[in-house]
Amino acid sequence: MVASRRLLSWRGLAIPAIVAGVLIVAACGGQTDNTAYNERDNGLAADSAAPPGAAEAPGGSDQSLPQAQVQDRKIVRNATLDLQVENIAAAVQQIEDAAGAAGGFVSSSNVFVSNTDDTGDSVERTQTASVTIRVPADASSSVMSQLRGIAKETVAETSDASEVTEEYTDLQARLRNLGATEARYLELLARAVTIDEILTVQDRLNTVRLEIEQVTGRINVLNSLTDFATITVRLSLPAAVAEASGDNQNWVEEAWSASWETSQDAMVVLGTVAIVSGVFVAWMTIPALVLFVLWRIFGRRITELARKLNQA
Repeated sequence: MVASRRLLSWRGLAIPAIVAGVLIVAACGGQTDNTAYNERDNGLAADSAAPPGAAEAPGGSDQSLPQAQVQDRKIVRNATLDLQVENIAAAVQQIEDAAGAAGGFVSSSNVFVSNTDDTGDSVERTQTASVTIRVPADASSSVMSQLRGIAKETVAETSDASEVTEEYTDLQARLRNLGATEARYLELLARAVTIDEILTVQDRLNTVRLEIEQVTGRINVLNSLTDFATITVRLSLPAAVAEASGDNQNWVEEAWSASWETSQDAMVVLGTVAIVSGVFVAWMTIPALVLFVLWRIFGRRITELARKLNQA
């Protein structure tokens, strides 16, 4: 009985000690993997700098050797084009066709219509568009040439490339270390006896697996960004075409608005004349009736009195 208790106590102390040993070994292993990876890179660079069978240059070490070519570089490429085209809809379709022919796809496409001028009046002026495509990196140059060909004028063009090779290499080394750590935790989990030991190892294992998923996700993102170049194309109409387009689209509306406003003004004038005439007639009727009554009453007397004054 005493021997079994001692055995259990030694097992309780052994599992935490093994876990600590795994962490130390994982850290040392990560450093060893990085060192080995760097040595392998240096060896590849040396092999590419001096290919087998190459003759030594005359003059010994004083002659310059060819520079080593870096393999598997990870570069994120982005480009932006501002183009003036005759027809916005046709240009958008041509951009989509160019992306599909190169093995890419359209990431986003937006067409905008300007409906307000500087004074705030609602006036349809012109169209603009913005199209973002993703094409294979090795085909980006040819696609850019095709896009320039559909434009009447290239207003602006920008491009940039950022290298993520170092980050990508670090992520791969970290993924290898995490995989080795996961394997060691699985061995510990298989040898765990008590519930506390199982829960402790399982918690550490879950943490390592979460880190593996995060690193794998970042590697996939970098692969997507480097395998496909992003090209954003902004389209606009030339100034003369935009003005003519706005005139052609708005002359009917402007003519209708002008005729409607003119008819409204005419109706206001006619209504005003009718109202003033009616009021004038109403006010003149009352004095006319009064004068008529007075003439009927006193008209004959006034006439006779005037006649007698003339005879006298």
